[in-house]
Amino acid sequence: MRRRSRHTIRWGGGRARGARLATLAAAAGTLAGCSSGDVPTGPGDPPIASVLALHSVGQTLQRYDVGERLAVGGTVDLGPLFDGNGMDALGSIAVTTESDFGGDRVWIVDLEAGTTTGVGFAEQGVNPSRPVLVPSRSSAFVAGRGSNAIYEIPLGVPDSPPDVLARDAGEFVEKVLAADGRLFAIDSNIDDAGGTYEPLGPSRVVVFELDGREVADLELPAGFQAIDAVRSGGLVVVLNAGTLTPAFAPEGNGSLAVIDPTTLEVSGPFLLGGNGVSLEDGADGYVYASVTSDFVNLRTLRFDPASEAFLNGPSDPVATRDASGSPVACWVTTALADGRLLCATFRFEESGAIFLLQADGAFIDRVQGGFGTTDLEIEAPRG
Repeated sequence: MRRRSRHTIRWGGGRARGARLATLAAAAGTLAGCSSGDVPTGPGDPPIASVLALHSVGQTLQRYDVGERLAVGGTVDLGPLFDGNGMDALGSIAVTTESDFGGDRVWIVDLEAGTTTGVGFAEQGVNPSRPVLVPSRSSAFVAGRGSNAIYEIPLGVPDSPPDVLARDAGEFVEKVLAADGRLFAIDSNIDDAGGTYEPLGPSRVVVFELDGREVADLELPAGFQAIDAVRSGGLVVVLNAGTLTPAFAPEGNGSLAVIDPTTLEVSGPFLLGGNGVSLEDGADGYVYASVTSDFVNLRTLRFDPASEAFLNGPSDPVATRDASGSPVACWVTTALADGRLLCATFRFEESGAIFLLQADGAFIDRVQGGFGTTDLEIEAPRG
């Protein structure tokens, strides 16, 4: 179904955290994420790329070199208060955030030096969400879930507090995304002011120019509870987590929506056949969504934003497998340009694993991951 909307809705302000994503993360301790017994990894060929993994529970950012096999690279400690679940990276710089429970900070990471710089806010109760790097501005942008504002952090001025780019950017903005020279604020539009975290209306995407001027307020399909978004092939793809029963069981109504950043046309929903857990853009031009129906099993779906169709949909997910052929529960999945998959499992009680898989999900290699991996970012090819 295709729909276009520039309808503007305004609701009351608020503060707090994303209860739905926290519920998903809390349930992840029950996931049977990976098999026992590592496969030895040897040096192999020179790496063709690197992947960054954000181990949110372990509070580290780790690099893995990818060639014919996987090799564990350097680790950056993000500190004992870190509680972020998203990042962005470009060249030797990565950026992530720490909520108001950890100190309301943006962390700028020098991947070559292995150092971190924390940037605080001039105001309290910001609760920053997932950030984005914008090379044309040499800046990072982040939204405040609590302050309902968008901030710009110049990368070369670490001692200055973030500049306010725009106010009234939404009610509970889960992410800021850059596309077509604009910023897209992914607003879950839930009631954090009253502490109920109930929807105030459909989720929406508020579009801004880089100078802070609002361009449009796009309403997403009815029932949408947006928690993440990625840019793929010039399009913006938004993840609807879906809803939970009063007993916190998934209701199976997660979906995707696609936005053309030039025309601002909204397409969808594209049903996931379960609740959405994570969303990543692959270097192969496809989008990978992790989906669950019971918080025990995870399925990996492959979606083509250009054709608005699943290559591996709800009824035929990618068959992600370990060395023994057993299913692997991928909390996060992305792809290299050659189509091979990178999959991270999510474990609270022990380190998870990073898998290198064929495009059809067949096993290639596995190395130890970290605690509670929530995001993967492929770096540019090296070597």
